Amino acid sequence: MSRIGINTKGFTLIELIIVITLTGIVAVFISTITGNQMAAYVDVSARANLVNLAESSLRRMGRDLHNAVPNSVRVSANAIEFVPIISAGRYRSAPSALASSDHLDFSTSDASFQVMGNLTQPALGSRLVIYNFSWVDGSGPVAGVNLFGSASAGVLSPAGSHVISPVGNEISITDNGVNDLVTLDSAFQFAFNSPSKRFYVVNGAASFICDASAGEIRRYAGYGIQSTQPTNGAAAPLSGASSSALLVDHVEACTLSYSPGTSQRKGIVTIILTLLDNGERVRLVHQVHVGNRA
Repeated sequence: MSRIGINTKGFTLIELIIVITLTGIVAVFISTITGNQMAAYVDVSARANLVNLAESSLRRMGRDLHNAVPNSVRVSANAIEFVPIISAGRYRSAPSALASSDHLDFSTSDASFQVMGNLTQPALGSRLVIYNFSWVDGSGPVAGVNLFGSASAGVLSPAGSHVISPVGNEISITDNGVNDLVTLDSAFQFAFNSPSKRFYVVNGAASFICDASAGEIRRYAGYGIQSTQPTNGAAAPLSGASSSALLVDHVEACTLSYSPGTSQRKGIVTIILTLLDNGERVRLVHQVHVGNRA
């Protein structure tokens, strides 16, 4: 009678428990490493996103400030205000031999003048700025020499003159042969002759308002130029601005300052911006050089 062989090879219960335990330890170890790497990746991605948001918004602010009318930048607490340039050119400041010559006379009110070259017809409500000094005193913008102020009372320049044409004095551009001719609805006296013979066409002011409580910076544009700098987006004139757009969110804090500079040194706007999102925080410092050469 033959015997049936019995295979006695296999795992004991203790060996199975040991294998399961070791497998669990290895799995925990691997998941911990992978989890840390994933968490690091998420953190780095969040910081990179915040840096990108901050840099793009600061670049936009810099571009706008570079395109501001000279000496029109001003900073108050959480707000930067400036007057954007729509177009610009050089005016004829003295008569020429041309029969159709028409220069801008600064000794009296003048309703028309030639430009050096061509100029596009500006939108309704546009105004002209020539040699904005932007002086201020204890009472605010000085009359006649600061586009944010009122017309001159006759102290620093002839009474009624100003560095910016009045509201409602519309501008017309016509072809005057070689050069275009700028015509105002009503004759007006500009306060000062620009050394560079340069004029700027503007159509309202613009502001960047930092609201840390709402976690955002917004850009407002197309509102009326006024003496007092607006800082509240919910109040006039910003509440009635023709354009209001979110520039950047996740704002935790921002610090704004402005050094106007001198005739030998450019003005400098310093912006310190802190963004916060899901515990990740970035802080960027950006400086914008403002030419201010009128």
